[in-house]
Parts: sequence; structure tokens; C-alpha cells
Amino acid sequence: MGSRSFAPTLIPAIAFLLLLPVLLRLGIWQLDRAEEKRQLIANLQAKSNQPSIALEQALQLEQPDQTKVEVAGQAVPNLHLVVDNQKRDGRLGYEVFALWQTDSDKSSQQPNYILVSRGWLPRQDFYEKVPKIPPFEDQSLEGQLYFSKGSNQVVAQNAQWQKFDDAWLIGQFDLETIAEKAGEIGYHTAPFVVRQQADPNSPFVRQWELVASPPEKHIAYAIQWFGMALVLIILFIVLNLKRERQDESANG
Repeated sequence: MGSRSFAPTLIPAIAFLLLLPVLLRLGIWQLDRAEEKRQLIANLQAKSNQPSIALEQALQLEQPDQTKVEVAGQAVPNLHLVVDNQKRDGRLGYEVFALWQTDSDKSSQQPNYILVSRGWLPRQDFYEKVPKIPPFEDQSLEGQLYFSKGSNQVVAQNAQWQKFDDAWLIGQFDLETIAEKAGEIGYHTAPFVVRQQADPNSPFVRQWELVASPPEKHIAYAIQWFGMALVLIILFIVLNLKRERQDESANG
């Protein structure tokens, strides 16, 4: 390379050879995760286009998550569990949970109550503590099953509930913490939520995310890892180019 030669020393060369495959593998792993998410979304979208089935039938499936169900029973009146600080389209609001008593017989091993996400309501002003919640008077319940993807330990350990008339308010979302609160009140629930189906006549917004992290997010992470690998290669080359010393005796 002109008056320079590429002469890496041993320790930087070993570090480079160890770090480069790690960065490349992380990038490839994120690409694999993106493909997994694409397949998962395709499967969940296919489920969402299928007709509703009875809850008991859905729970017999190998993968009941996101299955459309219909549940016989009745709403528990005058009780809501409200999660604050939920954003949608850049606007703050609340996710509102209610309880539904199923018609399952007393000999059933399934809990008699299930959590229902009625949807999202916008915050009306800065001073609003809880939203104005329409009564839960639905005569039937239809929606999609949603199983917890794991508890949020930060929320679970720092959960602070506030009571406002017929609503309990918490500042952050954690499904297991909400279910635990329902149990404290006296309603021991099944290990899932029914997210109510969209209704154009309802004040609730019911646009559920199929996955928490879309494929595009994993693609962005992959680009970052590959970018770091490229920077590492460039730095390794540049920092190990040594200027060649001219032989003074030859010049003399």
C-alpha cells in the first residue's frame, strides 16, 4: 500500500479474530429473529381471520394464544382495573380491564372468572386520574385469547394501586400483577386475557399488536451489528498500517 505495509501485532489480531465472528453472528441472529416474527405474524393473522370458537374448545388447542373465542357468562358489574400511561398514536391513555364470570359448572377445574381487556381510552386532560368508563353491560363476550409472555419484575415489585370509586389504577402494565390484584379483590382468574373484538360503535380503541417487536426492529438491530463489524474491519486495517522506513544506507 504505497509507503505503508499491513503489519498487525499478535494481541490486536487475536482480539479482531475473536470479536468479528461475534458481531456477524449477532447480526445473523437478528435476521433469523426477523424471519421468525414474519412467520409468527402470518400465523396470527390467519388465526384472526378464522371464526370464533367456544373458550373450552380453544383451550384444548396446542397453541391457543390469539385464538378468537366466544365466552358464555356475564360481566362483573362496577369493577375495573385500569392501566395508566398507555400510548397510542402519540397520545396517552389507559387500557381498561374488567372481569367476566363464565357459565362453567362448579365441578370444572377452570377458574370461574377471566380478565377482559375492554380496550384503550384516551386521556382527556392532564388532571384526569381515571377515565370515564362506560358500564360493562355486554350480553356476550367475543375476542382473542392473550397469554402472558412473562411478568415484568420491576412493575411487580413496585406496584402501587390507587382506588377510585369502582376502579383500581396502576401506572404500568404487567398482566400477572393485574391478575394478582384481581385475586386480592376476590376474583381468581384464568391465566389469560380475552381482548375484546373491535366494535365501531364502542368508545374503546381495540387495535391489538400481534407481537411486541415487529420484524423491522430486528432488521434495524441486524444493521447495527453488521455496521459495527464493518467499523471493526476498517479500524483494524487502518490502525495496523505501518509506514515503511527507508533504508538510510541505500540512500547514502
